[in-house]
Amino acid sequence: MICEHPEDGGEEPCVDFRFAAAHPSSSCIYIAYSDVLLYDRWAKSENTFSDFHGANYNINYTMAQKTVFITGCSEGGIGDALAKTFHKKGMRVFASARNLAKVQHLKDIGLDIIRLDVADEESIRQAVEAVKTATGGTLDFLVNNSGLGYSIPLLDSDVSVAKKMFDVNVFGVVTVTQAFAPLLIASKGTIINIGSVLGKMPLPWQGYYNASKAAVALITDQMRIELSPWGVRAILVNTGAIRTKFFDNLPNTPVLPEGSLYYPAKDVIEPALAGAGLEKQAMDVNSYAEAVVKSVTRSSPKKHLWIGGGALLTWLASTFGWSTIWDVLLPPAINLPAITNKIRAAEKLEQDRRK
Repeated sequence: MICEHPEDGGEEPCVDFRFAAAHPSSSCIYIAYSDVLLYDRWAKSENTFSDFHGANYNINYTMAQKTVFITGCSEGGIGDALAKTFHKKGMRVFASARNLAKVQHLKDIGLDIIRLDVADEESIRQAVEAVKTATGGTLDFLVNNSGLGYSIPLLDSDVSVAKKMFDVNVFGVVTVTQAFAPLLIASKGTIINIGSVLGKMPLPWQGYYNASKAAVALITDQMRIELSPWGVRAILVNTGAIRTKFFDNLPNTPVLPEGSLYYPAKDVIEPALAGAGLEKQAMDVNSYAEAVVKSVTRSSPKKHLWIGGGALLTWLASTFGWSTIWDVLLPPAINLPAITNKIRAAEKLEQDRRK
């Protein structure tokens, strides 16, 4: 099953698989370490971080207005929340989506909206021209947020579907950045790539998505180094579990094909494919957006941000753990022993039947 995140303008609802492994609960943790900023929030109360709340939409235009272009801003998603938060900070926001009807609510509160399909070069060109005309040829922030998800065991996957996902998640980041580069260079701007903690771990059933986000992480570092001669920054946001609008309307549970080797354990795997239990770990999307915007607009922002449910533990495990630490942490988190037992039991029944 391929899922189109609401923030990319997709037509179908989906589950956000940015983070789905079980983790011990904790309170709120905010840590800065070298060039890494970590922000792990598990508490459900939206008032936990009082300094992130209370902002209103009163905007002061006395200073030179900064500009930001965001991909994948459909209502209820991460891009939507980021667009509103940048707007509250007084910036001119260009919010994009493939379907303009899904960003009309942003236009109603004063944001510019632009149609954009990140996998379509002509659509990208038109978006750049629109921004160039509006700003005089500059752009302060580019937020690459659009993304697709593909939730299925690798043995049951369709590579053609995975290629479509990579066109958006990976190549879309590059082509959009290439197109906006002259505007970013003109203003010594900042590229913000919305990555995922899943780019740091082999969470089962999300293999292609994990790989795409791992690619985005490395590409972000590549961009930062290659664009440094022009003073352009590149920041990676390693996103943890985030509670967005699509949790209210989850699709039917994805099903394994009947011929799948995992079929005997489908009662365990299929709920995981749909992100069962993910919402309990998730950070509120508006709190996430506040944390991201606050971090990237600092005078000296961290190069790697870790924000969302489970972000801290993922950073700790991937930074200080041994290379195969996930072989120890993930099996109990996804109930792999039960899956293995169900598969073995089914194989034994089949062997007995053939005797």
